[in-house]
Amino acid sequence: MVSLGDERQHQGGYFFDLEASINTSDSEELLADQQAALSADFDPPFRSIATTWCIVLELFIVVGLEACVFILPVPQVCSVTPSLSCGIHPYSIIIYLHACVWFIVMLTDRYYYRQHSVSRRNGYLEFYRRTRNIRRTPFMVFSAGSAALAIVMMLLQDYCTDDAPCSSFQLRRIHFIQILISLEVVIVLAVLILYLVRTVKFNRKKSSPDVHQDDLMTSALQSQTQNADIGFRDEDYLDEVLEKQADMIRYLKQHNANLGRKILKLTHQLNAQTGQPM
Repeated sequence: MVSLGDERQHQGGYFFDLEASINTSDSEELLADQQAALSADFDPPFRSIATTWCIVLELFIVVGLEACVFILPVPQVCSVTPSLSCGIHPYSIIIYLHACVWFIVMLTDRYYYRQHSVSRRNGYLEFYRRTRNIRRTPFMVFSAGSAALAIVMMLLQDYCTDDAPCSSFQLRRIHFIQILISLEVVIVLAVLILYLVRTVKFNRKKSSPDVHQDDLMTSALQSQTQNADIGFRDEDYLDEVLEKQADMIRYLKQHNANLGRKILKLTHQLNAQTGQPM
């Protein structure tokens, strides 16, 4: 079964967010694009996704966090004794910076979600699926890292209270924090670079929306029929087919709703000009 409720997997089918509460500005944009498509030999205009600048900004922020993690503990930069030249301990500054970066990553995650939701409503379903997990990864990594950082901080407070080495590897408190944050940064940088490459390729390709490409619409059904003919049943493949069909149905339902609003708007304008009641 295919349902259009939530963007979660349930037993027996896929459920996707209908987003029926689409705001007026987005509706007007979609209707304008559809009208332009009808007046240009049915060739819909390409709608790029405006996330490239945000990805680049997030890359610089993450790199800046990694640089601060190793620069701040240097005595010439932020000395600990005989007085705190930075006002507080470098260890505390790094923790505060990590919290600030987590908050920024949370905001960028919401921005990515917003832009990809608009792109999906414009008909770019395949690109939405290919980048769905990638764009979520930085926020999930930093969230998991924040939880791990809180545990490590409590352990260091109990077993490593001074700046002296507190392990057989001569590691100090700041070294454990550097290792943990570096692991986060390596994972996030790899994911962001992959996300940036896919986004740039998508914007440069300037393809038509998936729903206007007949080969994409029919390939899944043809492949499913071929598998059924030879008696082969791949559960993962069937799940993928169900997901694509649910995305397509959800888009077409939203498309029909937008066209209905356009018809009502034009009917109201026509009746206002002719003086006839609704």
